[in-house]
Amino acid sequence: MIEENEVKANELKDWTGRSPRNLSRAKLGFTVAGLGLGGMLAYLIAQRARSGRRRTAEIESGWFDFPNNPVDDRGTSQDHAAKILRNLRDRGFDSSDEKVAVALGRTPEEIRSLSSGRQVIDDDVIMKARGIALNRGIRVE
Repeated sequence: MIEENEVKANELKDWTGRSPRNLSRAKLGFTVAGLGLGGMLAYLIAQRARSGRRRTAEIESGWFDFPNNPVDDRGTSQDHAAKILRNLRDRGFDSSDEKVAVALGRTPEEIRSLSSGRQVIDDDVIMKARGIALNRGIRVE
């Protein structure tokens, strides 16, 4: 009788050599680990979405202030760079964002957001703006 039970227990082992009881524990362990990882992933995605919405709302409301780091090697601040873009637009391109966008190789929406301070101005835009102003004889400083 005991030998028959051992034979039956050996027959119940799967191809890995595990008994069904150990196999169910392994499945339970994988399930618990998967739920833990899934919960962590859901938490991180929710945090990212919340912070993105808050930052977008701050930018759209005008409350968010970009750091005023120098834009180029001359030490131009973000505020001064936006003023240069506005002066170039007003004095050299008939106050047209579309014309300035074509000259700088940017979209009109980007020019509007750069000159209003909603987007960070990089050194490429300022160097191009100063070069265009120099070639056309426009005083932007």
